[in-house]
Amino acid sequence: MNKLTFSVKTIRELITIDVDAYQEFHEDLKGLSRNELYQHYAAHGYREGRVCHRLALGELFIDISKKLKCLEIGPFTSPAIRHDNVKYLDVLSTTELHERAQKLGMQSENIPDINFVTKDGSLSLVNEKFDVIFSSHNLEHQPDLISHLNEASAILNKDGVYKMIVPNSAYCFDADLSTSKISEIILANRLKLKSHSLSKVIENRALTVHNESLEHWKDSFKSEREYIKIDTNRISAAINEYENAKGGYIDVHSWQFQPHTLSDILKSLINLNFISFTNVRCYGPVFGRNDFCIEMIK
Repeated sequence: MNKLTFSVKTIRELITIDVDAYQEFHEDLKGLSRNELYQHYAAHGYREGRVCHRLALGELFIDISKKLKCLEIGPFTSPAIRHDNVKYLDVLSTTELHERAQKLGMQSENIPDINFVTKDGSLSLVNEKFDVIFSSHNLEHQPDLISHLNEASAILNKDGVYKMIVPNSAYCFDADLSTSKISEIILANRLKLKSHSLSKVIENRALTVHNESLEHWKDSFKSEREYIKIDTNRISAAINEYENAKGGYIDVHSWQFQPHTLSDILKSLINLNFISFTNVRCYGPVFGRNDFCIEMIK
């Protein structure tokens, strides 16, 4: 991450930058012209995780008008959206979510009533249209990303928005894994994948690292990083888990994204007519955080 550079043209194509907000959030940028602000973000700001738009902050990103009809995916014990104009979808029913929370020792009083239960994660059973779909840390779990996005588009009204908070793979437990490629995403769609491959289970169970995002941010500025040896016991355990599932779904990350890579992939999938959206707005990384905000417009 510390060696990554962008041209101004590229960063402006991939990241939605509000230069007024960029200057407002960062006192040391006072006095720079608009062009200089774009140049600064391309050369330094992105890599440093400087806030370039108010919607880069998750707490502002999820401040959605109560006038808009919303669907939140996977709320579990802490739904992000709470008002009378929102419905919820999950792979577990309300009762099952309470049982799971109890088993995990988690508080369950905020678990909402689940309106749509989808055992395979598909959105195809939803028979209503929405202005906004929201999901947090969900996209990266989808074995067939293209199908998922098209199912989301199908239940959005015209000009509707799919708002997502996605893990930033550089600053979470995926930090040692390679970022996902568009070729892999297209292949997964061609294969119509419904569950994760053995390689994905091994990656998630045996090749991930710690999840202290601030430590990953600090590491990203170092010129060297210590190599972590393969733990064969973790590999064996991952293989056993996969085999014992007998083809059943195992909940792991299928994809690893950074803001610029996901923005580029989604815009390219639109241009290639793989997904039925018209635009992507990605708000860039934020120092100390392990996720980022991105939205797609139908």
